[in-house]
Formats: sequence, C-alpha cells, structure tokens
Amino acid sequence: MHMLHKLRSLGFKVIALEAGSDVGGAWYWNRYPGARCDVESLVYCYSFSDVVDAEWKWSEQYAPREEIARYQRFVCDRLDLRKDICFNSRLVQASFDETNDCWTFLTESGSTYTARHFVSAAGPISAPIMPNIPGRDSFQGEFYHTALWPRDREPDFTGKRVGVIGTGSSGTQLIPLVAQQASELVVFVRTPNYYSPARNRPLKEEDLKRWEAMRQDVRRKLRTGEMMGTGDIFLDSELQEKSKLPGAAFTPAQRLEILERRWLNGGAIAPRAFCDVMTNKSVNEEVSEFLRSKVATIVKDPKTAEILTPRGFSFGTKRICVGTEFYETFNRPNVQAMDVREAPIERFTERGVVVGGKEVELDVIIAASGFDALTGALTMIDIRGKGGVSIRENWSSNSDTYLGIGISGFPNLHMIGGPGSPSVLVNVVMCNEAQGDWIANLLEHMRQHGLKRVEVQAQAQVQWTEKVRNAVQTSVLADADSWYVGSNVPGKAKGILAYAGGIANYLKACGECAENGYEGFTFS
Repeated sequence: MHMLHKLRSLGFKVIALEAGSDVGGAWYWNRYPGARCDVESLVYCYSFSDVVDAEWKWSEQYAPREEIARYQRFVCDRLDLRKDICFNSRLVQASFDETNDCWTFLTESGSTYTARHFVSAAGPISAPIMPNIPGRDSFQGEFYHTALWPRDREPDFTGKRVGVIGTGSSGTQLIPLVAQQASELVVFVRTPNYYSPARNRPLKEEDLKRWEAMRQDVRRKLRTGEMMGTGDIFLDSELQEKSKLPGAAFTPAQRLEILERRWLNGGAIAPRAFCDVMTNKSVNEEVSEFLRSKVATIVKDPKTAEILTPRGFSFGTKRICVGTEFYETFNRPNVQAMDVREAPIERFTERGVVVGGKEVELDVIIAASGFDALTGALTMIDIRGKGGVSIRENWSSNSDTYLGIGISGFPNLHMIGGPGSPSVLVNVVMCNEAQGDWIANLLEHMRQHGLKRVEVQAQAQVQWTEKVRNAVQTSVLADADSWYVGSNVPGKAKGILAYAGGIANYLKACGECAENGYEGFTFS
C-alpha cells in the first residue's frame, strides 16, 4: 500500500494485484485464534503518512489481528488506494518480454496485464508449508493450517481431541486458546523454541501522548539501528541504556538482575539485554540458559518442562516466540506435550497420526508449520526473466540478490522484503518503507532520463551476496538451522536468507548505490 501510494503520488500509473478479497496481507490470511502481532503496535505501523498518524489510535500494546486488519483497511480507504487494487487476483505467471522491455502478468482467473515494471510486495512469510509427513490426505477429521484459516466460519473445538503440530510463533499464540475449548489437546513438540511472555496490556491515554511526543525520534532510531528492531519504547530508560553495553560491563549478578527485569517487562526484546548478545557466544549462552531456566519455574510436570525446554541452539538463531499463558497452558489436565524429536510423527492415518509406532487418535489436526520464507512467495509463482529462466530455477541452489531488491537476469523486477535484505531481522515496516522509497526514486530516475530497462549486474550481485554471508560470520546466526536459512523446507538451498548487518548498514549501502548513479545496475 505504501508503494502504491508513493508511485501514484509521483504520477506513475499503478495497479496492485491482490490475491485476497481485501487488504491486509499476512493479517488477512492469518485468522487463527490468538493471532496477534508480537511487535509493539506503536512501532508496527506506517510512518509515511501524517494523516494516518493523526487519525489512528492503537488500543493495545500488542495489537490483535482484527485491529491490525482494521488499521490496514483504514489506511487503504483514508488514502483512497482501493480504486487501484485488483482484489481476488492471485498472480500465477509473470514473464519478461525482452523485445519491448515489459512484464506480462496472468492471474488465476485468467486476467492479463502488461507493465514496464514489476514490484513484488508478496511478503517474506506468505507461502505456508504443510508438515513434511506422509499421508495427510488420509486423515478423515478436520485439518487446518494457521495461515489458511477458514474465513467464512470459526471452527469450534469444544469436546474434541485436537492435535497441534508446531510450536513456533503461530502455535504459541494458538495453543492457549484451543486448550480452553478442546476436551484433549496434544501438542507435538519437535524443536521447542525460546519464549518470552508478552505482558500485553491496554494502551492508556498517557501512553499515546508519550508516543506522539517521541514518535519521530523512535522512528529515527529504528532506521539508524540505535533501537532494537522491535522497538523498546516501553522499557525504562535505565535498561535501554544498559542494552547499549556488552555483557562484560556487568557482574554475573548484575546480568541476572537485568534479565529478570526485562523478563518482567516482556516482549521479544526482553532477552536482548546487552549489545553483544548476538555476537558473543558466552553472553548468548548465559541469556539462553536464563530463558531455559524459566520453563521449569512455570511448567509443573518435570517431564513436560523438559520437552518444552530449548536445547542445542543459541537464542536468536530462531525467531523468539512471544505469547500469553503459553507455558501455563501445559499445567492444564487436558493438555499434553508429546516429544516427537526422537520418535517423529511417522504418518497421518484416517483417525490421527502415528508416533513411535502407536496411533494417536484425533478429531482435529492443526498445522502451525510455518512458511517457505522470503523466497517462497515468489517461487510459487511462475516468474520468468531473460531467456525464459524461471525464478524457481534461478534460486534452486541459492537465493542471491542485489541489495535484496533486484535479481540478475530479471530486468525491471524490484522486490520489497526480498532475500538479501534485513527485513525479517529488523523492524519490518521501517525497512519495507525505506525499500519502497528507494525503488520509487529508481523509477523516477529512469523516467527523467528516458530509460526503459534496468538490470542487476552479475558481479554486483556476487559482491552483495558475499556481504550478506559475511555479515553472519561474527554472529551466532552463522550456526542457524531454521527458516532463517531455509532449513524448514525440504530441498530448499541452505544459506542465510536475510542481511544480518543491521538496518543502518543496509540503508547506507542502498544510499551509496543511488548516489553513485545506481552503481551495480545497467540501464538502457
């Protein structure tokens, strides 16, 4: 929506193709019980419109899905964007015509469009994947995926035996609410994640006034990297200042006291207590152990607590989960955590699943199994660049890009939130807006100079990819084995998918590229 608004304001003729029947993206599709943003509402919103800033007020520290979707509809209507959006228009094919330097688009319904430029705002986590378990079609009960939740009805789990596969962000939010309805809830746990309670609360008038006063400064700090990607606006100033120091600046007792205070504050930034949490393995291990220790203080059954305790990987190498009453839910008599790491789910059956040779009978199965992140939203579309090469073929052994915006061999294709950009590791809204502005400036540059075609130089892509890979070498992310590196998708090329060098370094690189006449691009 920001890209549409920006390009339209510059006088470009623009349409947006949207698969859904309304705006919202991830917040249109993800309707599962408990769906809520785990980034503070006040920093998980647009910054490009003074009108929107002045007229919208958030109600909670962490907004529920319904409120975020309502916010997006408000922005769409307030800025009169709806007239340029084609809803119910899922893109299935896009091909570049080398003769006229244009892209041709085909939607699922058979509509076709032609445009000079193709801007992808498909989203980094918008291609859901199913559990890699055979026999799913044989299950005769109800089956749901958290990202493909029914839009015409709300499933009722009252009195039913429910199984949940996955304990990432979606599962963490869903499980406590399903447990309140189901007669039995079995949670299949393969890789327990690090978790922090949200400590969500309604926003008071004084919070909103404080935000209005500090809004521009906070946004500046998010862009410069002075503030954590999720924004620590509700953290007291003393803890904010301490987070700028390395762990070695404090004694073990002081570090523990800082971590306890941040745990009580809650949120995704709670464990990021020191500036070297992601780069100093000993500090990271201390933070990781602190989070592990919390499980047994909440979960009463020692065996269940052990199943839910993350081990064998560092905090930050998987996305931390943020929720409400997640660990507490496993103290309910109707909830069971089943360890499927050593004895994985073998297959689906008509009546449930088989684990360790035994059938677990279920009425409902919910897959909270995640996404083919950063690349999947594009590889699921038949996108073909020069020579008819598909983006799926191009990324079969890597996910290389230039600045996370362009791809060699795909002229006039510009990505927002693509692989090689820092979007999922920083404040995603701030990053996406910056990329949208940068793309708009590129297109304006081309229009002013009568240019019809822009291509990424192969060497520039190689050099940027090297920077992306080097950025994790001094970080615990070098050992990541998660969707951050594509490990959750069978057959996907392994490698860090996002630039981990920070938003400030990223925006500096983008700025220098533009200042040097869009160095790394070839125009014609």
